[in-house]
Amino acid sequence: MLSISRLGQGLLRQPIRQACFHAHVAGRSAMTTAAAASPRNADQELALIDKWKSAAMGQKSVLWDRMDARPLTLLDQTLRPYLPPTYPSLPRSPQVGDVASGTAMPPAAHLVYFPSPTAEPDLAPDGYLAEEAPPEPFAQRVWAGGLIEFNPLNPLRVDAISSQTKSIVDITIKDTSALQHLVFVKLALEISNSSGHCLTEYRNLAYMKPVDLGRKIVAHPRSPDFTHVIDPSEILLFRYSSLSWNSHRIHYDSPYACDVEGHPGLLIHGPLTCTLLLQLLHANMPPGLTLKSFDYRAVSPAYCQQHMTLNGRWMQQRHKKSSADDASVLCELWATNNENGIAMKGVATLVPSPSTV
Repeated sequence: MLSISRLGQGLLRQPIRQACFHAHVAGRSAMTTAAAASPRNADQELALIDKWKSAAMGQKSVLWDRMDARPLTLLDQTLRPYLPPTYPSLPRSPQVGDVASGTAMPPAAHLVYFPSPTAEPDLAPDGYLAEEAPPEPFAQRVWAGGLIEFNPLNPLRVDAISSQTKSIVDITIKDTSALQHLVFVKLALEISNSSGHCLTEYRNLAYMKPVDLGRKIVAHPRSPDFTHVIDPSEILLFRYSSLSWNSHRIHYDSPYACDVEGHPGLLIHGPLTCTLLLQLLHANMPPGLTLKSFDYRAVSPAYCQQHMTLNGRWMQQRHKKSSADDASVLCELWATNNENGIAMKGVATLVPSPSTV
């Protein structure tokens, strides 16, 4: 996971001074020098993006999936060692030991369902989905954040057949002093089951030209009400990549992450950090409340085998973007990296559970 939220303010200006970053410089600098010697005309680049944008906007894809118990069971086994002991257990089937049929799925568990049926030759060189990416030279991507809106009256449930409709709803080109053009792609994912709408996810991705990366340290100004420290391992990242059918190589391929993209190690997935924050909230959820939405953005990278701290703080004032009624409760969630810089932050809106209304 890498942030783009502060690129215009110099997010990528500071070099990462770690071993495998230096190992990649010789080969990478030759590539960037050659690119600088014969740059593609900016007008031509914009014309290519506009042509791709015209074809990409409005297209929709629909995937169907059964919310099988096994992926959720494996996700629970993957994440539970990294969660507080107060995280509630999920009911299990006495016969096979999987999560019981009909169980309401935890927030963000949908991210390990609806795998894209994309063959390896059709993926981008970095292993990610090519159909969501602009044309070259904007080949380097980051997960910039998103918004998940849940329907508390109709959560996703184990064994229910559900559908996901995905579309590109916005493509924006921005010019920054640090990276020239950035291409922001906003995806909308609508998920429903036989009872109707379950959730909507807006996913924000950013694409840029290959660039030497750095990390800007932005500390959080407030103290948390609850916190939990973890040390994400290669096994955690590999298992989450497998469960989410995410073949983006920066999460499991160290030579690629370090030598090609210039990271000091494997990056922790943006959706994994989002999931861990929501599970931290679930472990500290006041009785009688349920999650309505989570609006978040990435701020700086977090890497494997480095401390990550998950934090939560109950907010005294209503969030300016909240449209929930006066009974809503707001909680600020954020993750910090090993240098105490914010990796991801967001605001969760909680509302009374339907059973308590």
